[in-house]
Amino acid sequence: MLKSERMSNAKKQLKIGALISYFSIFFGAITALIYTPWMERQIGQSNYALYNLAFSFISLFLVDFGLGTATSRYVAKFRAEGNEDQVNAAVSLITKLYLIIDAVIFTVLLIMYGLIGTIYHGLTVDEITIFKRLYLMIASFSIFSFPFTSLSGILLAYEEFIPLKLCDFGQKMVSVLLIIWMLMHGFGVIGLVGATIGSGLLFIFIRWVIIRKKTNVRLHLTIRDPQLMKSLLGFSVWTAIMSLASRASFTLAPTILGIVSDSTQIAIFSPANVLEGYFYLLASAVNGLFLARISNYIAANEEHRIQTLMIKIGRYQLAVMGLIFIGFACVGQDFMRVWMGERYIQSAFAAFLIFIPDLLLFTQQIANTAIIAKNKLRPAAMISVISALVCILLSLPLSHHYGAIGACFAIATSYMISFLYMNHVYTKELHLNIPLFFQKCYGSFLLPDLLTYTLYAFLLKRWIPFGGWKGLAVKVILIFILYSAMLWKLGLNAEEKNYIRKFFIHKGA
Repeated sequence: MLKSERMSNAKKQLKIGALISYFSIFFGAITALIYTPWMERQIGQSNYALYNLAFSFISLFLVDFGLGTATSRYVAKFRAEGNEDQVNAAVSLITKLYLIIDAVIFTVLLIMYGLIGTIYHGLTVDEITIFKRLYLMIASFSIFSFPFTSLSGILLAYEEFIPLKLCDFGQKMVSVLLIIWMLMHGFGVIGLVGATIGSGLLFIFIRWVIIRKKTNVRLHLTIRDPQLMKSLLGFSVWTAIMSLASRASFTLAPTILGIVSDSTQIAIFSPANVLEGYFYLLASAVNGLFLARISNYIAANEEHRIQTLMIKIGRYQLAVMGLIFIGFACVGQDFMRVWMGERYIQSAFAAFLIFIPDLLLFTQQIANTAIIAKNKLRPAAMISVISALVCILLSLPLSHHYGAIGACFAIATSYMISFLYMNHVYTKELHLNIPLFFQKCYGSFLLPDLLTYTLYAFLLKRWIPFGGWKGLAVKVILIFILYSAMLWKLGLNAEEKNYIRKFFIHKGA
């Protein structure tokens, strides 16, 4: 394929892949909105808490040591250099490392199974019994699927965004359908886990088939390349530290709550965690799609283009995230009341606490992708560790005294530490103009956000006397119209307005 054709195909894949990604997130959010409270009623609050606890506990040990990121980075790098032999060598060596780590994970999970009763002394005997069953199912699947983690990274590096995002969406859809079927036929929380595992296995196979057909990547486990292996290990160590520490706050929170509090607080934390997860997915939906492009910029000594890309993507992200953030600030409690019930009302405030640093941190993910592409990971990894330690130290007393709210406050504090330091890293390692980024992004969107909230909270809210889903729907539509008007008038630039006009004119034609 000619370079011009490849670039054209990559742009097409990027646009369609981004749309599929956003649609997938929207689908996941809507289905979660509908079936999560139904699911919680079907299996009970205690089992719902144990389900979330089991997944979060096991995820603590599923550390891929940055090999997933290494796959994307090295495959993209070698493709940009036109070295297909090194692509196969990198994938083969990474797969061998996955198999070695998988054996270690198996041993650790086996040991931890015997310690469950000691660790979670706050759970009842019946809860421990159910938790152990869930643990065995999830652990078995995790051990089997772990070596296949690199499949998505390969598709990402080859800029096969459409099949990649279709797989992500397909897995969500199949999982939801299987969960509904399992619960309707009385399989309870065991069926819930079984459905999740079944959809995971199916799409591991589908991704493998796509790679066989769409790429020239082939495994050769006999390959030996000491120099490349050294480079992979050096990159992976820092990536592992960074990825593990950056999300440790969320994976540890249910465990800490289980130790110092009870299953009720775990259940209250879970909806906040779910909502933050979708907020995170929304913010990061397109970032991974730019790894190959950024790698090409670096290979061509065009790093100055990263600044322009960061501002452009950051503005689009902030426009969407700003709507979610302001919308939740306005109707978060109403939403939680009709979604999960009055007993989960604290979850709204818990979620809002962690939305605040998310809004700042995740609009800069293009810069984070560039850090990965340039292999400048050490400072990012170190601050991730520091912020994770701060979170743990704060979580223990705060979770004990304030439950889920305390845990979320600790997470928000740790994220703010990461945000502040990473801006220093982006300036030093990437030579980015961070004040310019904030001026171009937040400077444009702050006023529309504030005006939307002010007008709704102090003028329009009192005009909607009814509650429930009907009242919530009216409020959401009103906020959307108000935010869109403010954004169009005060936030968007001429290029963005023109793009939106062309999009809708094209769709309407």
